[in-house]
Amino acid sequence: MGIYGTKASLYSDLSLTLEFLVTAMFFTGYYFARKRNFSLHPKFMATAFMLDIAFLVSYMIKSLAEGRTEFAGPALIYKLVYLPTVIFHSIISIVVLLLAAFMVYNGIRNFDREKLSMKPENVLKHRKFGRITLTTWVLSFMSGLAVYLLLYVLY
Repeated sequence: MGIYGTKASLYSDLSLTLEFLVTAMFFTGYYFARKRNFSLHPKFMATAFMLDIAFLVSYMIKSLAEGRTEFAGPALIYKLVYLPTVIFHSIISIVVLLLAAFMVYNGIRNFDREKLSMKPENVLKHRKFGRITLTTWVLSFMSGLAVYLLLYVLY
């Protein structure tokens, strides 16, 4: 039993906790970008990215230590809900990790430390990809939460 009182293991609950922290950091970083606080924005985004890497490592450790978690619900729910959700989550998680890595690289490469802002020619591209990355993150987070609920709370 994990720390949330579900059938989840400690590793699964740690992973869920890290995902909530990553989400909080991403939205806080986004908030600071909207408020044009360019000294705090990169700090929160870099923290979110590092926490996401920590999540990835913890997920790998969980997978190695515990193996695959079997879905205990009905076969129809497995085929129509669980499996499509897991497949979607797996794909979107890879996409968002690549987007986040690109955004961190782009932000560092195009940041003017003297002016504490992005180089003007890169601001629009960074904003556009930032919105896409944040939206993709939300989809990844929500589908991951759905998998957790299906595995450990509902069935």
